[in-house]
Amino acid sequence: MASYAVWLHQQHKADLIREIDASLLQAARSLKFLLAEDFHDRAVDTDSIAFDEELRNRDAVNRFAAESGFTWLYTLAEKDGRFHFSAPTVSEEEAVEQTVWYFHPYDDIPDEFVRAFAEDQPAFVEYTDQWGTFRSAALPQVSPGGRRYLACADREIGEIRSVIRQSVVQSVLVSGFFLLAGLPFMLVLICVFRTHTADLNRMNAELQAHRDNLEKLVQERTAELRLETQRLQEALANVKVLGGLVPICASCKKVRDDQGYWDQLERYVQTHSDVLFSHGLCPDCTGKLYPNLSP
Repeated sequence: MASYAVWLHQQHKADLIREIDASLLQAARSLKFLLAEDFHDRAVDTDSIAFDEELRNRDAVNRFAAESGFTWLYTLAEKDGRFHFSAPTVSEEEAVEQTVWYFHPYDDIPDEFVRAFAEDQPAFVEYTDQWGTFRSAALPQVSPGGRRYLACADREIGEIRSVIRQSVVQSVLVSGFFLLAGLPFMLVLICVFRTHTADLNRMNAELQAHRDNLEKLVQERTAELRLETQRLQEALANVKVLGGLVPICASCKKVRDDQGYWDQLERYVQTHSDVLFSHGLCPDCTGKLYPNLSP
């Protein structure tokens, strides 16, 4: 909340400063319309402007400053690197203190104004003295005859700063109100979020358990398949297969081997495979050999 108040203060201040700067520049641009068109072509030294013309200029500038709400409006003429007031506002106290203000030297001119004159760019400066806090603008201008000068405007901004501070306080109070008003809703959201988080954690734990169990089953089944494969491979390694064309005697049923020898069928099969024969008599042979045993 404090950060928001600071941000709001900066934004509000920046907006007001932009508005003030725009009004200062507008006032500075307007000064040339209050003076004779060739005034700054003639305002070159202390004797070039008559006192009557100075009074007319002073009256016009004072009236414009009072109507527009500016503290000081003035133009500055440059001569030999020094700046002089050529058409300034003059208060009653200043008029009593000094009769002639035309071409009065401006010895404590801000450095920003000097750079503005040299670089032909407007400048702004903010300062505080015994009369208050002010913001000033200096706008480089050129007379019809080509002489360069500065048109300046000052505005008191102490009251504006007070308004900004009040605005910040109001913003803090409003933010605090909405924070307190929204606190129950935030607590409900926190509870809902925590419940939802707990459900998600439980579901994740169940999914992890299922995943672990599935991985275990896969590992067990894989081990079983490997064992079965090993057994099949061992069985296949022990199998001997008879193949090809085997010559056999049509009468005695002897079989000829690869070396050309004739051998008994059962011996040939036993030699070329893992088959073992057991001897017995079929019913036909039993009748021939043992007729008395025939049923």
